[in-house]
Amino acid sequence: MRNFHSFNFKSRLIQVLLGAAVCSLLVSCQESSSGEASSGGGTESFSANNTTATYSAFNDFNCSAGWSNRDGALGLTAGAGSGTCDLAFPGGSGKYRVTVTIQTEFDGKPIYRVSLNGNTIKAGTYPTSTSTVQCRCDDWRKNCPDRNVLVDAGVHVIRTGDTVQFYGEEVYPCGKHGAYAKWHSITFTPVN
Repeated sequence: MRNFHSFNFKSRLIQVLLGAAVCSLLVSCQESSSGEASSGGGTESFSANNTTATYSAFNDFNCSAGWSNRDGALGLTAGAGSGTCDLAFPGGSGKYRVTVTIQTEFDGKPIYRVSLNGNTIKAGTYPTSTSTVQCRCDDWRKNCPDRNVLVDAGVHVIRTGDTVQFYGEEVYPCGKHGAYAKWHSITFTPVN
Protein backbone atom coordinates (compact mmCIF):
# COMPACT_ATOMS: atom_id res chain seq x y z
CA MET A 1 0.00 0.00 0.00
CA ARG A 2 2.86 2.34 0.77
CA ASN A 3 4.29 2.02 -2.75
CA PHE A 4 0.88 2.89 -4.24
CA HIS A 5 0.66 6.16 -2.25
CA SER A 6 4.26 7.07 -3.09
CA PHE A 7 3.62 6.46 -6.79
CA ASN A 8 0.35 8.45 -6.67
CA PHE A 9 2.08 11.43 -4.97
CA LYS A 10 4.94 11.49 -7.52
CA SER A 11 2.49 11.21 -10.39
CA ARG A 12 0.42 14.11 -9.05
CA LEU A 13 3.54 16.25 -8.50
CA ILE A 14 4.67 15.70 -12.09
CA GLN A 15 1.18 16.57 -13.38
CA VAL A 16 1.10 19.82 -11.35
CA LEU A 17 4.57 20.87 -12.54
CA LEU A 18 3.76 20.09 -16.19
CA GLY A 19 0.44 21.94 -15.86
CA ALA A 20 2.22 25.03 -14.45
CA ALA A 21 4.77 24.96 -17.26
CA VAL A 22 2.06 24.74 -19.93
CA CYS A 23 0.08 27.61 -18.32
CA SER A 24 3.19 29.75 -18.16
CA LEU A 25 3.93 29.09 -21.83
CA LEU A 26 0.34 29.90 -22.88
CA VAL A 27 0.29 33.19 -20.93
CA SER A 28 3.67 34.20 -22.37
CA CYS A 29 2.55 33.53 -25.94
CA GLN A 30 -0.77 35.34 -25.40
CA GLU A 31 1.02 38.47 -24.10
CA SER A 32 3.45 38.36 -27.01
CA SER A 33 0.69 38.32 -29.61
CA SER A 34 -0.98 41.36 -28.00
CA GLY A 35 2.19 43.39 -28.59
CA GLU A 36 2.67 44.34 -24.95
CA ALA A 37 5.18 41.73 -23.85
CA SER A 38 7.70 39.48 -25.50
CA SER A 39 8.45 35.82 -24.98
CA GLY A 40 12.10 36.51 -25.72
CA GLY A 41 11.94 34.94 -29.16
CA GLY A 42 14.27 37.55 -30.67
CA THR A 43 11.65 39.91 -32.10
CA GLU A 44 10.99 43.33 -30.68
CA SER A 45 7.40 44.10 -29.79
CA PHE A 46 5.82 47.53 -29.87
CA SER A 47 3.12 49.02 -27.72
CA ALA A 48 -0.34 48.90 -29.22
CA ASN A 49 -1.21 51.96 -27.13
CA ASN A 50 0.86 54.52 -29.07
CA THR A 51 -1.11 57.63 -29.99
CA THR A 52 -0.56 60.44 -32.46
CA ALA A 53 1.71 63.07 -30.97
CA THR A 54 2.82 66.46 -32.29
CA TYR A 55 6.03 68.01 -30.98
CA SER A 56 6.42 71.79 -31.21
CA ALA A 57 9.49 73.37 -32.81
CA PHE A 58 9.34 76.08 -30.13
CA ASN A 59 8.72 73.98 -27.03
CA ASP A 60 9.91 70.42 -27.55
CA PHE A 61 13.08 70.59 -29.66
CA ASN A 62 16.58 71.65 -28.55
CA CYS A 63 17.89 73.97 -31.24
CA SER A 64 21.30 75.30 -32.20
CA ALA A 65 21.90 79.06 -32.12
CA GLY A 66 20.31 81.18 -34.83
CA TRP A 67 16.63 80.20 -34.55
CA SER A 68 13.90 82.69 -33.60
CA ASN A 69 10.20 83.43 -33.94
CA ARG A 70 9.64 84.45 -37.55
CA ASP A 71 6.03 85.27 -38.38
CA GLY A 72 4.66 82.73 -35.90
CA ALA A 73 6.99 79.89 -36.89
CA LEU A 74 10.46 78.92 -35.75
CA GLY A 75 12.85 80.13 -38.43
CA LEU A 76 16.46 81.05 -38.91
CA THR A 77 17.57 84.54 -37.98
CA ALA A 78 18.73 86.47 -41.07
CA GLY A 79 22.36 85.63 -41.72
CA ALA A 80 22.39 82.51 -39.53
CA GLY A 81 23.05 80.26 -42.53
CA SER A 82 21.76 76.95 -41.19
CA GLY A 83 20.75 75.28 -37.97
CA THR A 84 19.45 72.10 -36.40
CA CYS A 85 16.81 71.19 -33.84
CA ASP A 86 16.87 67.84 -32.02
CA LEU A 87 14.32 65.79 -30.11
CA ALA A 88 14.89 62.59 -28.13
CA PHE A 89 11.71 60.78 -29.14
CA PRO A 90 9.60 60.46 -25.96
CA GLY A 91 6.85 58.26 -27.42
CA GLY A 92 6.54 54.50 -27.32
CA SER A 93 8.55 52.39 -29.72
CA GLY A 94 6.66 51.57 -32.89
CA LYS A 95 6.06 52.29 -36.55
CA TYR A 96 5.05 55.90 -37.28
CA ARG A 97 4.19 58.15 -40.21
CA VAL A 98 6.31 61.29 -39.77
CA THR A 99 4.84 64.61 -40.92
CA VAL A 100 6.57 68.00 -40.71
CA THR A 101 4.61 71.26 -40.72
CA ILE A 102 6.63 73.90 -42.55
CA GLN A 103 5.81 77.53 -43.36
CA THR A 104 6.46 78.57 -46.96
CA GLU A 105 7.44 82.03 -48.19
CA PHE A 106 7.08 83.86 -51.50
CA ASP A 107 10.73 84.85 -51.86
CA GLY A 108 12.66 81.61 -51.70
CA LYS A 109 12.85 77.85 -51.26
CA PRO A 110 14.88 77.01 -48.14
CA ILE A 111 16.64 73.66 -47.84
CA TYR A 112 15.51 71.18 -45.19
CA ARG A 113 16.35 67.70 -43.97
CA VAL A 114 14.70 65.42 -41.41
CA SER A 115 16.82 62.65 -39.95
CA LEU A 116 16.45 59.78 -37.52
CA ASN A 117 19.57 58.84 -35.56
CA GLY A 118 21.69 60.63 -38.18
CA ASN A 119 20.05 58.92 -41.17
CA THR A 120 18.13 61.18 -43.55
CA ILE A 121 14.46 60.18 -43.89
CA LYS A 122 13.34 63.22 -45.95
CA ALA A 123 15.20 66.09 -47.59
CA GLY A 124 14.47 68.72 -50.16
CA THR A 125 13.53 72.33 -50.69
CA TYR A 126 10.44 74.14 -49.51
CA PRO A 127 7.80 75.00 -52.08
CA THR A 128 6.94 78.70 -52.34
CA SER A 129 3.73 80.22 -51.00
CA THR A 130 3.10 81.54 -54.52
CA SER A 131 3.37 79.72 -57.84
CA THR A 132 6.99 80.89 -58.33
CA VAL A 133 9.67 82.75 -56.39
CA GLN A 134 8.77 86.44 -56.29
CA CYS A 135 11.37 88.97 -55.27
CA ARG A 136 8.84 91.72 -54.81
CA CYS A 137 5.39 91.53 -53.27
CA ASP A 138 3.86 94.73 -51.87
CA ASP A 139 1.87 94.14 -48.69
CA TRP A 140 3.08 90.52 -48.69
CA ARG A 141 1.01 89.45 -45.64
CA LYS A 142 -2.11 90.16 -47.71
CA ASN A 143 -0.96 89.50 -51.30
CA CYS A 144 1.64 86.73 -50.88
CA PRO A 145 1.13 85.34 -47.37
CA ASP A 146 3.16 82.52 -45.90
CA ARG A 147 1.34 79.18 -45.98
CA ASN A 148 1.63 76.16 -43.73
CA VAL A 149 2.33 72.97 -45.67
CA LEU A 150 2.55 69.36 -44.47
CA VAL A 151 5.60 67.41 -45.64
CA ASP A 152 5.25 63.63 -45.48
CA ALA A 153 8.57 62.12 -44.37
CA GLY A 154 7.29 58.54 -44.70
CA VAL A 155 6.73 55.63 -42.33
CA HIS A 156 9.58 54.59 -40.05
CA VAL A 157 10.27 52.38 -37.04
CA ILE A 158 11.08 54.75 -34.18
CA ARG A 159 12.14 53.68 -30.71
CA THR A 160 11.85 55.59 -27.47
CA GLY A 161 14.93 57.82 -27.15
CA ASP A 162 15.81 57.88 -30.88
CA THR A 163 17.11 61.26 -32.03
CA VAL A 164 14.86 63.10 -34.48
CA GLN A 165 16.54 66.10 -36.13
CA PHE A 166 15.27 68.94 -38.29
CA TYR A 167 17.88 70.82 -40.34
CA GLY A 168 17.10 74.08 -42.08
CA GLU A 169 19.15 76.34 -44.36
CA GLU A 170 18.17 79.85 -45.39
CA VAL A 171 18.38 81.02 -49.01
CA TYR A 172 18.67 84.46 -50.62
CA PRO A 173 17.53 84.31 -54.26
CA CYS A 174 16.35 87.93 -54.05
CA GLY A 175 19.43 89.59 -52.64
CA LYS A 176 18.94 91.21 -49.23
CA HIS A 177 15.80 89.39 -48.14
CA GLY A 178 15.56 85.63 -47.99
CA ALA A 179 13.58 82.61 -46.93
CA TYR A 180 14.41 81.32 -43.47
CA ALA A 181 13.41 77.62 -43.18
CA LYS A 182 10.37 78.36 -41.02
CA TRP A 183 8.67 75.39 -39.41
CA HIS A 184 6.16 74.58 -36.67
CA SER A 185 6.21 70.93 -35.62
CA ILE A 186 6.73 67.27 -36.35
CA THR A 187 3.84 64.83 -35.93
CA PHE A 188 4.17 61.08 -35.36
CA THR A 189 1.12 59.00 -36.27
CA PRO A 190 1.15 55.27 -35.33
CA VAL A 191 0.86 52.86 -38.27
CA ASN A 192 -0.12 49.20 -37.90
